[in-house]
Amino acid sequence: MSFDKPVASAPAAVRLPLSVAQRDIWTAHLLDPTGIKYNVGECREIQGPVDPELMAAAWRRLVDEADFLRVRGFEDDGEQVWQLVDADAGERTLALTDLSGAADPEGAAWDLIDALIGTPFDLTGEAPVRCALIKLAEDRFFYFYGFHHLVVDGVGVSMALARLVELYERAVAGEPWGDTPFGTLVDLLAEDAAYRASDEAAADLAAWRAHLADAPDAPAGLVRGRDRAPSAHGGLPFARRSVPVSPADAERLRTAARAARVSWSVLLVALFAAYLQRVTGRQELMIALPVTGRTTRAARSTPGMTSNVVPLRLKVRPEDRLADLVRTVSAEVKHGLRHQRTRYEDLSREAGVIDGTRRLATPVLNIMGFHAELTVDGHPTVNHNVSNGPVDDLSVAVLDLGPAHGLRIDFDTPVQDVDPALVAAHQDRFTSFVTRFLAEDGEAHQSATVADLALLGDDERALLTGAWAGPVAPPVETTLVARFEEQVRLHADRPALIDAAGTVTYAELNASANHLARALRDGGLGRGAMAGILLERGIPFATALLAVLKTGAGHVLLDPDFPEERLRSAAVDAGITHLVTTPALAARADGPWTVTHAGRRPGPDAVADDLGVPISPDDPACLMFTSGSTGRPKAILSSHRNLVATLIGQPYLPTGPDEVYLQCSPISWDAFSLEFWGPLLHGGSAVLQPGQKPEPALVTELSRRHGVTTLLLSATLFNYLTDEHPEAFETVTTAFTVGEAASPAHVHKLQRLKPGITVLNGYGPAEVMIFATTHAVEPGEHPHPAIPVGTPLVNKPAYVLDARLDLCPPGVTGELYVAGDGLAHGYLGRPDLTAARFVPDPIGTTPGGRLYRTGDLARFDADGRIVYEGRADDQIKIRGFRIEPGETEAALLTHPRVTQAVVTVHEQRLAAYLVTEGEDAPAPEDIRGHVAERLPEHLVPTYVTVLERLPVTPNGKIDKRALPAPAALLTARRAPRNQTEEVLTALYGLTLGTDPDTIGIDDSFFALGGHSLLAARLTNRVAEVLGVRLTIRDVFGRPTPAGLAE
Repeated sequence: MSFDKPVASAPAAVRLPLSVAQRDIWTAHLLDPTGIKYNVGECREIQGPVDPELMAAAWRRLVDEADFLRVRGFEDDGEQVWQLVDADAGERTLALTDLSGAADPEGAAWDLIDALIGTPFDLTGEAPVRCALIKLAEDRFFYFYGFHHLVVDGVGVSMALARLVELYERAVAGEPWGDTPFGTLVDLLAEDAAYRASDEAAADLAAWRAHLADAPDAPAGLVRGRDRAPSAHGGLPFARRSVPVSPADAERLRTAARAARVSWSVLLVALFAAYLQRVTGRQELMIALPVTGRTTRAARSTPGMTSNVVPLRLKVRPEDRLADLVRTVSAEVKHGLRHQRTRYEDLSREAGVIDGTRRLATPVLNIMGFHAELTVDGHPTVNHNVSNGPVDDLSVAVLDLGPAHGLRIDFDTPVQDVDPALVAAHQDRFTSFVTRFLAEDGEAHQSATVADLALLGDDERALLTGAWAGPVAPPVETTLVARFEEQVRLHADRPALIDAAGTVTYAELNASANHLARALRDGGLGRGAMAGILLERGIPFATALLAVLKTGAGHVLLDPDFPEERLRSAAVDAGITHLVTTPALAARADGPWTVTHAGRRPGPDAVADDLGVPISPDDPACLMFTSGSTGRPKAILSSHRNLVATLIGQPYLPTGPDEVYLQCSPISWDAFSLEFWGPLLHGGSAVLQPGQKPEPALVTELSRRHGVTTLLLSATLFNYLTDEHPEAFETVTTAFTVGEAASPAHVHKLQRLKPGITVLNGYGPAEVMIFATTHAVEPGEHPHPAIPVGTPLVNKPAYVLDARLDLCPPGVTGELYVAGDGLAHGYLGRPDLTAARFVPDPIGTTPGGRLYRTGDLARFDADGRIVYEGRADDQIKIRGFRIEPGETEAALLTHPRVTQAVVTVHEQRLAAYLVTEGEDAPAPEDIRGHVAERLPEHLVPTYVTVLERLPVTPNGKIDKRALPAPAALLTARRAPRNQTEEVLTALYGLTLGTDPDTIGIDDSFFALGGHSLLAARLTNRVAEVLGVRLTIRDVFGRPTPAGLAE
């Protein structure tokens, strides 16, 4: 008989269009024509002898039958892409590679397979097929089959494999080939085109639009890691970790599924969804589920590319019963399968996530149950999946290997920005998660909730509550006053403070503070009271701060640059009874409190001794205001203990009489306390920068003049000084970058410029006082991919917890909570807010212990370092300032013409979007001025955009993603009137990156997009060009070219 009898129905040479399923793959191929991520392949291990000649004959017949094996290339005529199918084309030789004599036959076989799958296909003229029969021994063979995903999918491959085995067995038995079971590509493409033009396609798309309306972003980044990269899988651009599921556990899964009246695949999807809920904390998930797309006769009978992905939108709460979740998943899978012909790419385009920065659904869960059992002439086989196609994020594939082999779970990830330790942790945790579930009896399955499914093992729990929570030491039982007075006795004649007027020693500072403290005490100030300090930064300011504390009272520092309305409201909310200020500043915060003028000289009989007021470590020391989401700032009440615990006995802090700190942070920041108290509690010196905002030129000058050894800088200022004024670090041995994400490039640059400098990344909300964690950045040959916020301080444990306040495993993102001696008393006058943010500690062992809920998302990396992952709410940070958009929105709504307001961030600046009433909208600069009269500069929006209406989602919420790009505030342009104004407008444009011809002399630097550090850059340029030294305060006071020209 002739095995090569032609197939009667085989098409002649034809030129066919691409299907919709193929078009997006072709587009991706054009973007990377030498890429290999769309190479797919499998290897069947045949555990028995094979006749190579008969297998080759079976292969030739298969090429005749399956159109996709005779695609000989693709043509793009500029309007249409065509695939060329030719009856005489195709790779008809199945060569035998005999490796049975090799030292390591299996290793050599996999090297060959890696080379075959790792070589790009030339789609313009090469058949996109590579197959090989590899002999390892007389009774063991590998059959490798690799293809480009453009011509075939996984089901198509399995169809071809099953037919090849059937043909081989017919050849062995000497039987005729029989009729082909395959349909033709012509029919498949015609059916695809008819569907796309049909009412059914329109109805499917409408169903998806309704189903995905207001869908959440997918939880990307489960295995993101920046310090290491996994090894690629063979020659492919992804990494793989595989774990077997025993035949016994696979059967338990099937038994549990039968009890739940669903397929085992649906039950596995439900368990995966439960796992994702636990490790992400999300209560709405978007999981990508690959499907066959084979819903018609032609699709079911034709090997080709029809596969698709459907997004599963699942609402999963910790309290949900698993039995209910299984039913939810079953219904969602049925919905997806019912409408599976709508292309995933089309749904992504509909959702606006086609640019690759976001994904409609992720991670991928690919359940591959086709052709698990296959024998070749009676001999068993084992399937080895090599590649399923592109891997853009975490992709989990579950392969059914048959009853004798159980299941295999592959965790595939990209090779970039992935931490293999996190992949391993997720893999081990998910398989343990499933195994623990299967170990329970059926009754437990019915009653268990998602939250009942255990994630943590005992070893991980011990690590997270022990070493990784932070070191523990006996607490330091002292106060700021007692510790400072101790330093006075030890270092009486050493310099304590340096300002523009000169230097004072510890003894002189203490004596001045004691004089003022007695005057304040005589005026009624004492323990339990609160005093405001409204002074410019300098030695009198520092003296007042010490004096207030010596009376036993607490203090609130009032920034002279704040608007009067903000100063008065802060004084009232703080409940001050006394105000220490100057005659010039007193009027800015007038009220029913006793005013004491700083700097007055003591009388001839004044006593300079310490007051000896009994002060407890838990007495209030300071009150700090931070942005509030309701429009009202929050007043954080902190004790002496909170400050002492952060600044004494902490290895991260450089201490000693030779340390010189620069105090330049705004006095409204908790970072002020480190710069001020850090040196004064250890016999060191503090240099006080004039003004209320850090001035880069002054920072540089003062640092070099006074030999500053420790600098604490916002990340923005750190980067600016590294780029523009690296000489600022000339004598610095320790530099902190805080308040925002540290820039790896700038840290690396400084470490290269100044070898030996210690650079620390510090993290901590004001509620936990200055720092909760720090990380000393190791120098290296190259910048770190990212910089973690580090490890907890001594006696300030930190935990990453889920919504139920249970510990998140390493690598799993949750909310960061901080405990210990740094925690503030709470929010003054806000018991409701205090109770919401300072919660009982279920983790620690201290009776009555509390946790502060930071609102920050974080995770522990594989080395026990905390990695910041963003916010759990709308709070933002800009240039180190903590900002609640709601506070700015509330101020905007006090304008009589504003009816709606929403505030977002655009390029690290606040952008306000408004709806106003009346025929003519108020001018944006007037609205900005209205806010500037009420809020500090960092809360005033740079951009103000008036809209007819705010865009909303289908459920009525404001859709921030649909807001237009904001526009800068421009006045009716007045041209420069003289040379100075002309130079200034040019410098404005240069600094802001704006065309100077569009800038008028009445345009505000800040309305055009400027901020304090850009103002510093402007003052530098003004000094270089015009020879005039301005300060940041000058720019704030006169922000227009016309104003500065005066």
